[in-house]
Amino acid sequence: MNWGHSIIIVFVLFAIGILTLVTRSMQTRIDMVTPEYYAEELKYQATIDARNNTGQLSAPVRVTQPGDSIEITFPGELKGTPLQGQVHFYRPADSRRDFVLPLQLNASGQLLVSRAQFDRGPYRIKLQWQHNGKDYFQETQFYVQ
Repeated sequence: MNWGHSIIIVFVLFAIGILTLVTRSMQTRIDMVTPEYYAEELKYQATIDARNNTGQLSAPVRVTQPGDSIEITFPGELKGTPLQGQVHFYRPADSRRDFVLPLQLNASGQLLVSRAQFDRGPYRIKLQWQHNGKDYFQETQFYVQ
């Protein structure tokens, strides 16, 4: 085989490699953080204010995993008071595993979520609620075992 054939073989292999990369990249799912990304960005000042309100609480909201549930515990001053809000469980690796729950606390100021609703791995838990006319927001990184 002469050097001319070798050059052609290298070019053909290169073209096949590039076509493979293009085909695989076109089949990859790309999830945005939220479909309304730009609208959410415009409302971000309200989120900053809500984070500041959360910082004024006696303690942050705690997220733990005792046994077969995820336990979200609110600070003592919020126990027994009506809260309006939601909890967004955001899975960065797969948006199909995201879900939102209404904020319904028990008498101990806790929200219990069954472990069966989660895949093992990292989640971003976004808590949004209102109390006495003030908005609150806390985002917590959590790894589900």
